[in-house]
Amino acid sequence: MNTNRSAQIRMTETIAVLFIFFVLIMFGLIFYYQYHKVSLKEKQAELFATRALDTTLKTLFLPELACSKGEAEPEANCFDLMKLRHANQTIQDHLADYYFDLFSYAKISVTRTYPAPSESWIIYEKKPGQLDQPNQELNYEPTFFVVTLKDGITGSYGFGFIEVGVYS
Repeated sequence: MNTNRSAQIRMTETIAVLFIFFVLIMFGLIFYYQYHKVSLKEKQAELFATRALDTTLKTLFLPELACSKGEAEPEANCFDLMKLRHANQTIQDHLADYYFDLFSYAKISVTRTYPAPSESWIIYEKKPGQLDQPNQELNYEPTFFVVTLKDGITGSYGFGFIEVGVYS
């Protein structure tokens, strides 16, 4: 009888140890899942910001907007106002093939702040379609960059900023 009772006690101890072991494994898995979820969100935010910066750089060096004098090298961070005023129509004409591959889902606008009065031009805007989830909120990451605006007719310069925002 004594061996039967000690075997039952050892069996109960073994079950208790196994229970504690599995509870610890469960806590470890929950911790790992939460850590992995936060890590993925941080990585997604980093990739989103990188995409916004890449789109800004592509826009700043877009030959369709750059100030140029004949065959000379274009001026750095300068947009020609005459080109800027007609860029939206050019981009809309070729949106499906070239510019969507270049900018994807984004909004690009240029605002002149000096000299007064201020003007604003939307060069490119393409939002992702939300047919399957109309109430879903879009992430929008804008970046701003100061640019020089040159009036090709008068040769005068002004200042403004470009806002490049990407959607996800």
